[in-house]
Amino acid sequence: RDDVESRGLGDVYKRQIRIDGTIKGKIHTSGRLVVGNTAKIEGDIECVNVDVIGVVIGNITAEAAVTLKAPARIVGDILSSVLSIEEGVFFDGKCQMVKKDIRETKEVQK
Repeated sequence: RDDVESRGLGDVYKRQIRIDGTIKGKIHTSGRLVVGNTAKIEGDIECVNVDVIGVVIGNITAEAAVTLKAPARIVGDILSSVLSIEEGVFFDGKCQMVKKDIRETKEVQK
């Protein structure tokens, strides 16, 4: 299997996607994002739901839920209403749990 590397700014996807390669740049999806165990993302993520098994170096904002599954490694902050972390995950950052519209919360933080 060949490694895939993509570089971009503001990559937008409108459906569920799975990443198993390297992405450098922001990812925005209106669906579910799965960061596979061989994936490395260097950039911020904005999505509805995200399952992380690989590496994310950047902030994660999820409207619904963030699920971190071993052996995931996350260096960055998380903003979501639901967070699930399995044993064996490395998480270096802070987490803000919100129950209201995340877009509204992000505006208040600015």
